[in-house]
Amino acid sequence: MHLIKVNAINSTNSFGREMFRENPQLPATCIVAKNQLSGRGQRGTVWNSEPGENLTFSIVYPKPGISPDHQFLLSAAVATTIVEALDQFELPRLKVKWPNDIMSANYKIGGVLIENVLNDGKVAASIIGVGLNVNQKAFSGLPQAGSMFSVTQKRFDLDEVLAVLLYALEKELDQLSNKRAAEILTDYKSQLFRIHVPSTFELPDKTLFTGMIADVSLSGKLLVRTEEELLKEFDLKEVRLCF
Repeated sequence: MHLIKVNAINSTNSFGREMFRENPQLPATCIVAKNQLSGRGQRGTVWNSEPGENLTFSIVYPKPGISPDHQFLLSAAVATTIVEALDQFELPRLKVKWPNDIMSANYKIGGVLIENVLNDGKVAASIIGVGLNVNQKAFSGLPQAGSMFSVTQKRFDLDEVLAVLLYALEKELDQLSNKRAAEILTDYKSQLFRIHVPSTFELPDKTLFTGMIADVSLSGKLLVRTEEELLKEFDLKEVRLCF
């Protein structure tokens, strides 16, 4: 995989998308930013990261071998692969929080944002953005945020962590088209944060309710069993898991 390192950039995802637009024959490429000025997260949130202490990068991966209808499978595979790769750094209680936040010891230490480029009804390329808090010590006003350092009290070499992640992700992406959907979802659910555990959920109108994550659909929707034993299905912006 080609590797491009930059000191400062607005968004590695936006930069990667522009690179692919200018060169549709671009091979698999990773853009790493020491300082990302306008990083984006899920639900339109901003991803803030202390410069030089964390990893912010995007992988431009042409023809990932998924259909537009099954884009969640890529998200699930990437999140699961990151959790499994980070396990060698002995982080406590690594999990994936739906849809693709990276958790350790009940703290969010990372996130994934995938943007697909469609062409003639096919996924021409996927821009896989990853933010991982590595050595940052404090997260002012974000009590649920953490880092590899905060959950282990150890500092990590950024280049080593990046190399481990890229090796695992490239291997997974190269074989993704040969994997069955059921296999990807099974792996994902085996790592899913608070599955089958009574939890509190928040609706867009701030209403809270109690339920348990029962399953995740092929399209990435969350299936929650409520206290009334009703099975409800939610899309990304329709519910938030409180923790």
